[in-house]
Amino acid sequence: MNLSELLALVDGFRITDKRLLRARAVLERNHNEAAERVFRKEAQRYFELLAREAQEHVAEVDRRLDDAYQRQFNLTAERAVAQRRLEGARDVLRALDRA
Repeated sequence: MNLSELLALVDGFRITDKRLLRARAVLERNHNEAAERVFRKEAQRYFELLAREAQEHVAEVDRRLDDAYQRQFNLTAERAVAQRRLEGARDVLRALDRA
């Protein structure tokens, strides 16, 4: 990937990392091979960390969603049991009213 494409991708993020921002500023002032190498290294470090944190967050949200789905499943089953009991009790009450 050429440098301008890489910069466009990186610039799509709100970067607060001082090392990456400094490398980006140096690259803008002194567009040379050494500055580009440092920028690529800092971008690699930053985005590996970002990807790792995002992956952990996705896993945590997935665990929480699984828990929510299980709770919903359990509540749905519990409601079905209560509904059957209610219908059965009403059937008995109707039969008693007719007798």
